[in-house]
Amino acid sequence: MHELAIAQDFWKTILDNARTNHIKKITKISLMLGEASGIEKDFLEHSLRDHIMPGSIAADAQLEITLLPLAASCKSCATVITKDMMSTLACPQCGSRDIDIQSGRETYVASIEGE
Repeated sequence: MHELAIAQDFWKTILDNARTNHIKKITKISLMLGEASGIEKDFLEHSLRDHIMPGSIAADAQLEITLLPLAASCKSCATVITKDMMSTLACPQCGSRDIDIQSGRETYVASIEGE
């Protein structure tokens, strides 16, 4: 479960941001998670809610995780590909494996709110 390590990295960023902005209590955390990042949203949420946030300045914070859609295109036929279209690592139109993922791999802390 690599999500715990990822949650710890997010947490470091969240705490650094809270310190920089003189936030003593975090009320909301917004994370962005790409569909093609390889990170399981439920495991990440569990890691944060059950292992990292309890007893911290974000113990009662609302946690919002937004999935960023996969956007890709085939270099051979220029078909625009979404996650729903991909059953394999090949273009659903022409079968080429020469696919360029343009978005959906990124993960980041979008914002934190607090007092």
